[in-house]
Amino acid sequence: MLWVKCYMFWTNFMAATMKEKNIQRRNLQISGGATYVISLPKKWIEKLNLKNGDSMQIVNNSNNSITLLPDSQEEKQSSHSIIKIKKTDSLESIKRKIISLYISGYNYIVVKSPRTKIDTEVRAMIIKLVRTKFMGTEIIESDSESIKIKVLSSTPEIKLELAFNRMCKSTSNVLFEIVHAIEKNDSEYAQEIITMDDEIDCFSHYLTRNLTMSLDDSNILSALGLEHTSQVISYKRIITCIERVADHVSIIARNIISMNEKNITKTPKNILSAYEKTIKLFEEVMNFGSNKKYSEAETLAQNTEKLIDETNKLINSLNRNSDLVFYQNLLNENRRILDYTLDICEAIMNDTVKSVVSLESVEIAES
Repeated sequence: MLWVKCYMFWTNFMAATMKEKNIQRRNLQISGGATYVISLPKKWIEKLNLKNGDSMQIVNNSNNSITLLPDSQEEKQSSHSIIKIKKTDSLESIKRKIISLYISGYNYIVVKSPRTKIDTEVRAMIIKLVRTKFMGTEIIESDSESIKIKVLSSTPEIKLELAFNRMCKSTSNVLFEIVHAIEKNDSEYAQEIITMDDEIDCFSHYLTRNLTMSLDDSNILSALGLEHTSQVISYKRIITCIERVADHVSIIARNIISMNEKNITKTPKNILSAYEKTIKLFEEVMNFGSNKKYSEAETLAQNTEKLIDETNKLINSLNRNSDLVFYQNLLNENRRILDYTLDICEAIMNDTVKSVVSLESVEIAES
């Protein structure tokens, strides 16, 4: 077991070394009777390419910490992120890379196909992606071998709560519309609902991008209207759940289109009723806005669990024959929407639990 001890020693040594590099202790000094001064390590300043006389922003954070930001700091996103595509790359793989770079906060994304032309299908996919899935983004350069995408603003143009509420409203709308498509088995209307998903994805990508960037930049956190970085986790979880709800609505719409040839003209009232209850509950959860309360979220979570149980019983009551597979699929999708609604309630409870508990300071005895 000697190698284990050696490994543990080396790990602890490296951790201590990294801590010494990233954390240093400096004493405050008073200057002029009204200002405190603290010195900064020379290596840190040189790493930021700063010099004597450069101005700094000082941010007093809500978590009792202070952040220093250079006024002249160049955006990390200003560097061009380059995706070199090969013939073997699928459209989905290229699309996923572009979305990941956008969400990560890059302002310039270049797609290159070295020594060969970009396929027409790839070019069409990128153009559609930029137009329908990314907010405030344009293709600024394009030739036979490369496409350059630029995010026009590095700071949030829309307050987080406003963009979030618009995403919630759009998702509630597609949920409401899908009931009409189910009731009438309207494949044309179902196709329209699928295209509505683009707007929800656009808001999801935009919000996720800004939340990601806010973790490294307190100015962006403030511009979003947030006070604590912990709020980023809560918002991201809820945004993901809302996007998944919209995805399942799209799946329902595709099922309607695929089943249209079987001439299913009348959906049972109990299935429509289950969807109507889900829509009402989802809207109640989304109407929380900024006035979130733990007790209300807990009540909605309990109501959601009851609806999940009702839906499961309804699924089990259907005979498993080919004529009812479509209805079973509808109920399964409805249950998944309820699952994500429950996740949203839990995220709200996690975010507001401090309001219903008492906190006491406890002294820890030294060993």
